[in-house]
Amino acid sequence: MVGNKYEINIILLQRYSLQLTRPQTSPSMSSWQQYPKKALTFAYFHRRRIMVASGFLATYTYLCKKAVYHPNEILRMGVAGSVAHVTVEAMFHFVDTVNVQSKLGEQNLSAMQMVKKIYKADGIYGFSRGFSAMFYGSVICGFIYFAGYKFLKTYFQDYFGANSNPALVFFVASFIAEFFTLLVYYPYDLIKCRLQSKNYHFKYRNIPHAFRKEISQGSIFSLYRGSLPFLVTHCLFVSFQFTIYEYVIKLYKSMYGDEYATKEIQANMMASFLGGAIGSAVTNGLDVLTINKQANPDIKIMSIAQKEGLGLFTKGLSARVYYNSMQSIVFFNLVMFIGKIYNVELSDE
Repeated sequence: MVGNKYEINIILLQRYSLQLTRPQTSPSMSSWQQYPKKALTFAYFHRRRIMVASGFLATYTYLCKKAVYHPNEILRMGVAGSVAHVTVEAMFHFVDTVNVQSKLGEQNLSAMQMVKKIYKADGIYGFSRGFSAMFYGSVICGFIYFAGYKFLKTYFQDYFGANSNPALVFFVASFIAEFFTLLVYYPYDLIKCRLQSKNYHFKYRNIPHAFRKEISQGSIFSLYRGSLPFLVTHCLFVSFQFTIYEYVIKLYKSMYGDEYATKEIQANMMASFLGGAIGSAVTNGLDVLTINKQANPDIKIMSIAQKEGLGLFTKGLSARVYYNSMQSIVFFNLVMFIGKIYNVELSDE
């Protein structure tokens, strides 16, 4: 007689594992017919996580809907950016997983070789690791960045006047906004990176457990290990990305004037692609250092640089450029279309 509910869960899990490993004996029972049973078992063992995620998503959806007619333009810009950011991060999370593992491997594998390696080891599930950390972090930090960027860009344009260099204004505003955003986002990204790559070493069960474990083993500063290269990498990348995007959009507006509306989608595609591709290529070496430092907190930056050599600038380059250029196209187009719903524009004059 088992009196502990946790022991019952363990017994059920062991029986389920045996069923998965037992050879298929019934020719009429196809693998497709087993999926509903597997899904129900998965939902049972992850019921608390599903309930929390459902509640969070319902609340987030309600607040986004209420913000459509809010009088504060900066708040509306933040909500529009949050929705766009979390949508794009969710769409491209599998590519990010490939990018992370490409930079941690001993060999300099191509993106397709890494995809095959992940699928062979963990199946489809291998590409979804770290999704929850990405989701919660993106919702919060998408809002912080876009609200901050909109405020700072407007402030600097007024402060420096009409004769100021627009590229400099865009760069400084995006750099400062990204810096403060990453102070909040970095712990989520740290956990996400470890879940994607080396959770067999860290053994995180979920996001709260990961935070508690890191803080209990040191302090809250344990969640900021390797944060310096991360801050430098992402601040520079986002600054290049947004500066190029804003500059190309401004160029299109000056070229076409009143006819810009007919070229808006073309301009957005070109500006977002160039911003993502160039920004990611320029900062790829820093990204290699950042990911290795997050996954191996005790290793020194110089040791990573000496080990990689010139490969520092090419390791995982194709996956990173593809990920960021495609993500950038989808992202800025989403910002444009969602911005129309919230009656805001990222690149207004």
